[in-house]
Amino acid sequence: MSIIEMKIVPTASISLGTRFREDIGDVSMLVESFKHEGIIQPLAVQDSGDGTFLLLAGGRRLTAAIKAEIETVPVRCYPATLSELERRSIELMENVCRKDLEWLEAAKLKKEIHLLQVEIHGEKTSTSPNAPGWSIRDTAELLGKTHPTIIQDIQLADAAAIYPDLMKAKNRSDATKMLGKLQEELIRGELASRIEAKTAETPIERVRQNLSNQYLVGDFFEGVKTVPNSSIDFVELDPPYAIDLNAQKRDMKLGYTNNYNEIDTTKYHVFMTDVLDACYRVMSSSSWMILWHAKQWRSMLQTILESRNLEYDEGIWYKGPVGQTNSPNYHLASSFEPFLYIRKGNPSIIRQGRSNVFHYKPISGKKVHPTERPIEMIQDMIQTFCWEGTRILVPFMGSGNTALAASNLGMTAFGWDLAQEYKDTYIIKVSSGRPGGYRSYKEVTAI
Repeated sequence: MSIIEMKIVPTASISLGTRFREDIGDVSMLVESFKHEGIIQPLAVQDSGDGTFLLLAGGRRLTAAIKAEIETVPVRCYPATLSELERRSIELMENVCRKDLEWLEAAKLKKEIHLLQVEIHGEKTSTSPNAPGWSIRDTAELLGKTHPTIIQDIQLADAAAIYPDLMKAKNRSDATKMLGKLQEELIRGELASRIEAKTAETPIERVRQNLSNQYLVGDFFEGVKTVPNSSIDFVELDPPYAIDLNAQKRDMKLGYTNNYNEIDTTKYHVFMTDVLDACYRVMSSSSWMILWHAKQWRSMLQTILESRNLEYDEGIWYKGPVGQTNSPNYHLASSFEPFLYIRKGNPSIIRQGRSNVFHYKPISGKKVHPTERPIEMIQDMIQTFCWEGTRILVPFMGSGNTALAASNLGMTAFGWDLAQEYKDTYIIKVSSGRPGGYRSYKEVTAI
């Protein structure tokens, strides 16, 4: 590169030009620092040859100097013969080392540096250390980073242009996890599509195909219009809880379950009234409903049920001695989840005398849905209220585990969900499991 001179030049003679970094952020502290201590680190400029200069690096410093009314600034001055690629390289190399870059800005910057060096030196086609051209390893060495780190940053920069939700990540680590999740979804979606497209030729394949078809992607309120009056014997209703699940579950903060649809608290009463009315219409004259709910909505739900002359009682899913709380200073850890079991007409409990407490551990490991419940527990619950051959409605299918539990018992369950992602995971579970033997636990464990 050409010879660099150190100079003091008028602030007004420096032109910003087109900058890679458009958002320079708040410079108020820098302004105060310049007023008291002056400019310690020089800017980088190119001499235009006519008494003016083009800024190469130091946009924040120049802006702060202008705001501080500093008339002259120290610069590292590059000659007019500097090429366009060399100018861009100087700006990028200075900005990539700054600590105040956002993760995405830094990733894009590293990608730009790599592409720029490839443009200057050509792409390296050989793995020999002395081979001509430029590689990602060379970029890693230039920036003092590892080879995998640069590969990952380039992937993140590329992915952000395709997946806007990636920009919601707070840091690089979260963005990497989100990208992994998005890539998993793509693979899962492709696998599910291939399974659906495959012709069912054997009895077991036809069973699996029928199970897959019971999970419908769409809006419950539209879908339930096609269900005849009084045609359902059992409803397993697990609606959104209107408790801002996105803020409470860490995996949702990372965007792992960004397809989960929550309901605004101000609209929840109307929402649940409409859901319960739709379910009531399709329930037979002697039928049961299980209604999962958050405890703060209990009174409101009871009011809706009582206004429709529906009888109900309480039950809980006991998850074990270790509970959870987001506010340990004010609330004890909860180790159970409540539900109401509701009857229309005069149906009888099948397992009479059974306790209203269902003792089952939560699903361990990675769940496919944020509110996924164990197949074994749902199966126990269905057997408590339903005869063989019962037709079950699941308004919000979620993980699809209710359909699998019903299948194990020779029953049919169907329902809707808005997210194709959740159906894809369900189809893969249907295909990889054994009809009649679907399960969530690897082995039976008692609480």
